[in-house]
Amino acid sequence: MDSIFSHQSVDGMDGAAEGPPPATTVEITVPRDVADAFAGFTDGIHLWWPVSLTHFGEGTHPEFTDGELFEEDASGRTRLWAAVLGSPSANELQLAWHHRGNPDLSTGVSISFTSTESGTRLTLVQDGWAAGETGVEQRAAAPDWEAALFSYRRFMGGA
Repeated sequence: MDSIFSHQSVDGMDGAAEGPPPATTVEITVPRDVADAFAGFTDGIHLWWPVSLTHFGEGTHPEFTDGELFEEDASGRTRLWAAVLGSPSANELQLAWHHRGNPDLSTGVSISFTSTESGTRLTLVQDGWAAGETGVEQRAAAPDWEAALFSYRRFMGGA
């Protein structure tokens, strides 16, 4: 049966969806070894994360500190983006991503770093969306991972 609504929301899903949205997966390759790729992602995030994907905008400084990823603006205001889960290694980083700064809307973000002949393949998977309208809201509040990782790849010397 066709929907009576004239439009659909995020990714073609309507708010009445029973199941959760599918996982988001983005893969890129950077011309660096795994250790450098991981360090560029974590220690250098303030140098490559797009300002357009921040909460505070211009002057924002995203960083990983004490098991958290957050942004801080020039006046010292902060916004929590994610909690680091477990012990990160140069091969993998697991995050509980807090959509709109809300831990109740968290989803899982897994970032793996795999050595290849041409450098390091980074695979980012975001999943754990809630079912129905909440999942649609989570998905809408998620970062544009393709834009973020495009910026990261350029920062790391990739095309």
